[in-house]
Amino acid sequence: MRRSTPFSVLFSPLRASFVGAIVLTGILSCSDTSGIAGSDGLIYVKGGDGVVRVQVHTVDIVIPDSVKQAQLAANAAAGTSMVPIGPSMTVLHSPTSSADVAAQSCGGGGFSGYTKSQVGFAPEAIPNIAPYPITDDGYIPDSDIPLGFNFSFEGNTYNKVNIYMNGFLLFGPAPGPGFSDARFIAALANPNNIIALGWTDWQPEFAPDAIRYETRGTAPNRRFVLQFNNVPEYAAANRLGAVMPNVGRFTSQVILYEGSNDIIINTTQLTVTNSGHFVTQGIENLTGTDANYDSVTNAVTGIRSARVHNFFNLQNDAVRFSLVQTKDLMTAPVDTTTRNDPGLASAVVIVSPPPTSDNCGGTPTVTFVRSDGALKLLSDPYPVGVTTITWTAKDAAGNTSSATQTVTVLDKEAPVFHQSRVSVLQVNATSPDGAAVTYSPTATDNVGVTSLSCDPVSGSVFAVGPHTVTCTAGDAAGNTASMSFSVTVIGAHEQLFNLLQYVTGLGLPNGTAQPLINQLRAAYEQDAAGACNKLGGFLSMVQKKSGNIPSDEKAVMVADGTRVLNVMACGSSVEASISARGLTHF
Repeated sequence: MRRSTPFSVLFSPLRASFVGAIVLTGILSCSDTSGIAGSDGLIYVKGGDGVVRVQVHTVDIVIPDSVKQAQLAANAAAGTSMVPIGPSMTVLHSPTSSADVAAQSCGGGGFSGYTKSQVGFAPEAIPNIAPYPITDDGYIPDSDIPLGFNFSFEGNTYNKVNIYMNGFLLFGPAPGPGFSDARFIAALANPNNIIALGWTDWQPEFAPDAIRYETRGTAPNRRFVLQFNNVPEYAAANRLGAVMPNVGRFTSQVILYEGSNDIIINTTQLTVTNSGHFVTQGIENLTGTDANYDSVTNAVTGIRSARVHNFFNLQNDAVRFSLVQTKDLMTAPVDTTTRNDPGLASAVVIVSPPPTSDNCGGTPTVTFVRSDGALKLLSDPYPVGVTTITWTAKDAAGNTSSATQTVTVLDKEAPVFHQSRVSVLQVNATSPDGAAVTYSPTATDNVGVTSLSCDPVSGSVFAVGPHTVTCTAGDAAGNTASMSFSVTVIGAHEQLFNLLQYVTGLGLPNGTAQPLINQLRAAYEQDAAGACNKLGGFLSMVQKKSGNIPSDEKAVMVADGTRVLNVMACGSSVEASISARGLTHF
């Protein structure tokens, strides 16, 4: 509930408020009790919900309800006679602007104003630090809100900022009053030097963790993110968690970028239901003589009006304010795409520095950095993939401008299989089912082979007869190559013939060779059952004649003969096995 005071004490002495610690006792009861002391001297406590809460030295400002109600009535009455800006207005700048790019002194630097542009609505994740206590019309002093880097705003550099509860940031000394009523910009009266996300009379004290901030990224590309989160408009509640339905709400985020000094305002929702709640969104300089802001289209009339001291709503809206560039200019270089040089994981690409100019004449010095490694020359081959070249132009005064270019080298070369001396792989069957055959083809690639497979896979059992194996190799770029070869499994009949040829060619004594040859020839000429018997007789005779057969030749005869017996499934169930396989001859 507000504390009413006479108008004479509207801007009474400001009071540093710490009572928020009592208000948030329930929230912090599930937090880490130790807390972490920051470099700013504040204590940061991470809650069980993952939000980091920090007690800040909030400056509480009392503006009586009577004063607010009177101003609301005046705003509502003024709104009925407002003359909207014409429909041709798309980019607004205050008429008192003195920004003149041509007037900048060469080599002297200087601030030349801002350009405004609409950008895609892409807010960042909600920041993780929630300050408390949050009051009605007060502010958090910049001593408690460091940006984490130097930020150039309206020609001056700051590393901290004041956060006002009514929807704006203020750089430099805080003038004090809470400014519940949105005002015109540019205007000489306070507040000046501000970024207004959606300045009107809000009540953030009635929304949990209504204001959150965080510095993200690493130098030199950090950014400060501040978000007003689901904040209700004035007179929407009288206590935390008791916001009336269908009241205006405010969820908006401002991002300050290190280096570029860009300002982006992402507004998820800005709705006001009280016609006296005028809203201002934009930026204003230190003296109140210059401002930038966008326009808004009336959904009913189609007329565009300034977002300054106006009655309007926004949803999923984004606007960017960027410093006017007045120094070195660099023409954006064209990205290049080519294929790899034959047999290599790279390509030689002709790359030239982009054209540059300087507002004060002269030729800027152009340097570059390649992302694929330091101390690279432009003429060095570029690896497969994307290489980013960062170009920087620097003039005699030390002003710089940068641009990036990508060189993309596509891997268009498929893997290559190694040549093999044997295009037909012959394997003796080892059982009635055939033989398990293994193979290990190899392939190379200019970048690297990422997959190699064969069908059928190595180790598969092949039946007697000819077969084809196909192997495929692939690389990371999706290039593939295939090769095929034959696998022939030699059956029992052919193996028996080979054994007969082997024994015949040994030149054994006639009394030894001829009986062995006769047994093998008889086995070769008979059906499966008779062949088993004759081959068994051959193996018995090898043992009997072993004294006349060298040991290594005997080992070959025994191994080959035994293998043929296994292939024919010789044994007590020879006939049954042969019949089951539908064979009449081996």
